[in-house]
Amino acid sequence: MDNLLRADVVLADGRLVTASPDGDAELFWALRGGGGNFGVVTSLMYRLHELPTVLAGMTLFPFAQAATVLTGYREIVATTADEATIMAGFLPNPDGPPLVFLCPMWSGADLAEGERLIAGLERLGNPIMSQIAATPYHDALSMFDGAMREGNHYRLRTRWLSHLSEAAAEELTDAAAQIASPYSAISMHHFHGAAARVGQAETAFGLRTDHLLVEIVGAWAPEDAEAGHGDWADQTSQRLAPLALPGGYPNLLGADEPERIPPSYGPNYERLVSAKCRYDPDNIFASAVPTLAV
Repeated sequence: MDNLLRADVVLADGRLVTASPDGDAELFWALRGGGGNFGVVTSLMYRLHELPTVLAGMTLFPFAQAATVLTGYREIVATTADEATIMAGFLPNPDGPPLVFLCPMWSGADLAEGERLIAGLERLGNPIMSQIAATPYHDALSMFDGAMREGNHYRLRTRWLSHLSEAAAEELTDAAAQIASPYSAISMHHFHGAAARVGQAETAFGLRTDHLLVEIVGAWAPEDAEAGHGDWADQTSQRLAPLALPGGYPNLLGADEPERIPPSYGPNYERLVSAKCRYDPDNIFASAVPTLAV
């Protein structure tokens, strides 16, 4: 989003326009955070950054070490360098309680510094598995592809946390203990660095401060009865609500959560709705996630 330079868009009335800082600048602004509410994007031009290799992989810890690992994770991400991104959360375990995972990616040129970071993560507990190595960037991006099974049913929920407080860690750990599907999971994505230094009004995206994006994935196989897996995702989100920032990551908001859309965009919401009225006044693109009210 922040590296988008230009987008060719077919609008609801059939016109093909080019959105960029120098042409249809308001549409360009809206696309960067407002998603598919405005038209069909037929081509994109991005600013590229050379990144052939990263240090990436996953470390798994026993569930019993969740409190210690998450406490250490909170301390590390509070001061981590721009070059480091560290996911954390819980994955299902067919042989017992869920597993705690840390998924670091180091994109800096100084691999030794990245290796020190990873060694520190591994010392947060007693890993039962740690596979982190120099990896082509495009391979690192596909690390979780195997978790997506064609035909599965999904209910996604999300919350924004300003930081991983002890109370939030306890709620997440308790929720993870109740995972009943071999496909459900909880992930935390650390938003920081360059993305947090973009001015809030520069794009439509609503939260430009350091935070954790919590992704709650309730998933179950088509042959499996729903059996509460979706309810688990809903309840986990509700339990985090008192500890969370207003709104949430827009692309993960449910169609039944329209009241959360305005706070997700914050002071950008009214401007975004105005752009929606200008470029799609009849709400042709009503299936966009999230749908903007017009």
